Amino acid sequence: MRCFAHILQLVVKDGLESAQYSIRRIRDVVKYVRGSPQRLEMFKKCCESANIKSKASLQLDCPTRWNSTYLMLESAVVYQKAFDKLEDVDSKFLGEFGNDMPSEVDWTKARNLTRFLKRFYDVTCKISGSLYSTSNLYFPEIMHVLKDLQAFQSSNDLNLAEMGRMMREKFDKYWGSIQKMNVMLFIAIVLDPRYKMDYLAAKYKSFYSENDANDLVTRVTNSLRALMDEYKGNEQVGMGGLINPSNDVEDMVEDEELDDYFIEREKEQSLVSKGELDRYFGELPEKYTHDFDLLNWWKVNAIRYPILSKVAKDVLAIQSSTVASKSAFSTGGRTLDRFRSSLTPTTAEVLICCQDWLRSSSKPIQLEETIEDLESLESGMILL
Repeated sequence: MRCFAHILQLVVKDGLESAQYSIRRIRDVVKYVRGSPQRLEMFKKCCESANIKSKASLQLDCPTRWNSTYLMLESAVVYQKAFDKLEDVDSKFLGEFGNDMPSEVDWTKARNLTRFLKRFYDVTCKISGSLYSTSNLYFPEIMHVLKDLQAFQSSNDLNLAEMGRMMREKFDKYWGSIQKMNVMLFIAIVLDPRYKMDYLAAKYKSFYSENDANDLVTRVTNSLRALMDEYKGNEQVGMGGLINPSNDVEDMVEDEELDDYFIEREKEQSLVSKGELDRYFGELPEKYTHDFDLLNWWKVNAIRYPILSKVAKDVLAIQSSTVASKSAFSTGGRTLDRFRSSLTPTTAEVLICCQDWLRSSSKPIQLEETIEDLESLESGMILL
């Protein structure tokens, strides 16, 4: 299964091609300000002179990561007036860039891009979580992205319309038809009791043809029944392995009687399991709430759906993005980089363990609050 975040990065990257010139100009002035403490201090005075109340710090992006470009633009557009004033107070600033300074058109494009990219940034953050199931979010978020792209394509802003067209082409390359997507993504959404099959069919029909929606329902239903049969077969093999062979003739006769009993019981259970899926789809969906605990719901209802709950347990464990797993394997590289290559083993262990404990917290870290606290701390150090 393809990583959601990776495909979304390819989609957004194509859309940003037409705005690279404006992005580069803004990136260069941000890099200049962050180049030394003296420039940063001068920039803060320009912010005070321009009466800018924002406390957010300028962020420098990584050109190959569109989400960092979004964060850079979001922080930079707030300080447009401060950059304009910096031209008057810093002769080196104007001398270094000259006619390559960001123009009013560049800042307007940046503001439009910020609104344009915010939706995709929020989707990426949501789908890359590691403290909750994300496989059931894959299909709804794809539909939200498709809806946004259609809105961008019909925009009166020619730049946004062109971005939307380019991104839609890349979107259709990976998500344009049901044959291009893993069936497990659709099974995951129907195993969410808030959605079920009706949501899948209605949502797909709103963007594609009714025949495509019917084919999708048939494909998902058959695949889910095949999965249940597979899990049922594994249970039978497990039960068979518990029976010990006996050389006693009477025991063999008794075992045959028991076998007949078990065979009849297995037939009854098979009928029940076949109706298990129909019973699940026949019940009304759960009320939609943002704090709905999907995994706990299946844990509580495992008695009612013994086979289906085991399928749900494995399907919902699939991660929609590789961001969390890649981040786990790259922890050491972020801790022991070329600037901190002389740390003792004990210090490195402490840093990695502390980072892991913070990330495993059930309460997510608020990045904005953390940045504000850091800025307050830095301001206190400057005063000292």
